[in-house]
Amino acid sequence: MDSYAAFTNWLQMAWQDWSTLIRISLILIGAIVLRALLLVSVKRVVKGIASGAKKNGQAGAKSITVAMNPERLVLRAKTLGSVLSNFITWSIYVVSGTMILSELGVAVGALIAGAGILGAALGFGAQNIVRDLLSGLFIVFEDQYGIGDAVDLGEASGVVENVGLRITQVRDSNGTLWYVRNGEILRVGNSSHKGSEGQKETKKRAKK
Repeated sequence: MDSYAAFTNWLQMAWQDWSTLIRISLILIGAIVLRALLLVSVKRVVKGIASGAKKNGQAGAKSITVAMNPERLVLRAKTLGSVLSNFITWSIYVVSGTMILSELGVAVGALIAGAGILGAALGFGAQNIVRDLLSGLFIVFEDQYGIGDAVDLGEASGVVENVGLRITQVRDSNGTLWYVRNGEILRVGNSSHKGSEGQKETKKRAKK
């Protein structure tokens, strides 16, 4: 009995010492696995949309009117996939980070309240971030441009390589990669939206 009681006490002490580390490890593993599964799902959806668009484009190639150019739909699907991937990644980071802080004994509620006060003090700077995020959403859902489009954003012009919630990446003709905040984009010139020349160029990029 003494040996059993001693073993039980040892297990309890060991669990108290290691339980926090184990739970944090499980949170990290769960976050990594969940992020991987969601990103794979997004990629499959984008691939499915692209495949369907190409099939519909071939089937309706002889029609006079098409609801949306198939190549354009492929590019838009890639852009939406990029934005969704960024959103999923940051959401998982925030949630898992909050859970880890809670496991470490940090008063998350008080931390959030303090962050709220700090956020109010830094509200003017936060407005720029919110503006960038909202502008990024409108850019995607209004289909102003997408990955692979040749654009003129005022401060930078070239081919769009990535569209994020806050930043758009544009590669110019000299090979320079420009990072443009979405909230600072006041006008958009998209040569990939114009007639046959732009459509041919868009088609070439969509096939890559």
